[in-house]
Amino acid sequence: MVVAKMVLVAGTCLVVGAGVLPAQATAPAKLPPGSIKHQNSKYWSWFAPRSWTSVDNANGITITSGDLRKGIDIGASSLPCAAGDSVTASVRRHFSQQRRFMRQELRKSWRGFSMKRSRIRQLPESGYGPLYFRQGLRVSGRIDGRAYRGRVSMDYSLANGPTYCFYRNQALYVPAAGFRQSMRELRSVQASISYFAPGIPWE
Repeated sequence: MVVAKMVLVAGTCLVVGAGVLPAQATAPAKLPPGSIKHQNSKYWSWFAPRSWTSVDNANGITITSGDLRKGIDIGASSLPCAAGDSVTASVRRHFSQQRRFMRQELRKSWRGFSMKRSRIRQLPESGYGPLYFRQGLRVSGRIDGRAYRGRVSMDYSLANGPTYCFYRNQALYVPAAGFRQSMRELRSVQASISYFAPGIPWE
């Protein structure tokens, strides 16, 4: 059970949440009980209970709880800039394409699927560089009769355009029952992620 297929590109550090994740993060203070360090490859490490598992490569990571009901999916890549005669047009087209892809993928396994989107906003250049945009999604649906909710953050940068741009998607999903507590747990695991890949040029 995966919220959406997302591909992550390597870098010397990975932007996570509202800030930058250093190559070697330390475990946050409020991890789930019994958390240990996980490292299944040379690319990623993270902290969570022993029963949790991950699949990763230099381009991304998917972390799943032991009961398969909670998950984190992080991915990013360079890609051709979305067509448009202006920055605004390219940004709107990119996020429209991402939403359409996610909707198509989730409807394959989520029944009664619903998606709500935030407005697209440009993030501060001081923290993210020029022409860096973000849109958030709230998704919900049912899998095998169980209600789920998710939070998705989609980023798009035109800093290296106009030929190639950069995107980054993050998704967290949990059962609707106990949503707040489960989401806090996931965010603490997310904050513990460390990334060790060497990075590739965007151009």
